[in-house]
Formats: sequence, C-alpha cells, structure tokens
Amino acid sequence: MKSRFRLSVILLSVTLVVTGCDFFRVLAGRPTSKEIEAKRAEILRSAQDDKDSLQVVKPEMTEPVPVRPTGEKKRFYVIMGAFSSRENAEKYAERIKSFGYEPEFFGFTEGRTAVGIGGTDDPEEAKAFMKELKGQDFCPEGVWILDRKRK
Repeated sequence: MKSRFRLSVILLSVTLVVTGCDFFRVLAGRPTSKEIEAKRAEILRSAQDDKDSLQVVKPEMTEPVPVRPTGEKKRFYVIMGAFSSRENAEKYAERIKSFGYEPEFFGFTEGRTAVGIGGTDDPEEAKAFMKELKGQDFCPEGVWILDRKRK
C-alpha cells in the first residue's frame, strides 16, 4: 500500500514538473498559458489600433463648440461635475470656459459645489444638449441634468 502511495506521489510530482499548470488548466477546462498569451497579444493589438485611429480622428475635430448663452438662472442645467471644494469647482469651471462654455455654480448639501452649463427652461432641449456634450472629448461620463424646480 505504501509503495503505491509513493509511486502515485512520485508520478504526480513528475507530471507537475514536466507539464506545469497547463495540465491542470486543461483538466479544468480553462485556457492554457499559450491561449492566454495569444489573447493578451490580441487585446494589446486592438488597443494599439484604437489608439492609432484616435490619432487620425483627433486633428479633424477642429470645429468650434457652440457657446450657449446663460444670463438669468434657468430651470435645467447639465451638471458636468460636483466638488467637495469650491476651489476645485472653480478650477474645473476654468477648464470648461476653455471649451467655450459659460459655467454656473450650484450649491448642494454637505458643502458640495456643482458646475453646470447650458441653462434652459425646456427639458427636451436640456436632454439634447447633454447628448451633444457626451460626444465631446472633454465631457465626463457622469454628466446629468439638474432640475432646479424639483424638490
């Protein structure tokens, strides 16, 4: 009995040394190290292709962004970001100004300051403006519409 156990341990050890983890990956139905490396190379190629295509498109994006006039406070605004520090909100507002928009500041609970643009009284116009903004490079993912009349 002991000799069979020793033989099994020796065979298992030799199998591990000779075949490595790929043997167990195949048994478990998982990809081997060669398949993982091939997928990694494919992802890197795809990422490089995406980066190259952005380099081609970016110079073509020279059309100026339309300026939305503000003035009196409107009901709906597209909120570009909310900050716990007024100083950070002001820095972000300067960045938005560089793209041709006039930012507005809104105070929220817990001392947060939101930066919004494109004030309007028409909810559909606000939605269309937000959709337009999402196509711009500088627009963050988490933009949302503030309804100032909503409680």
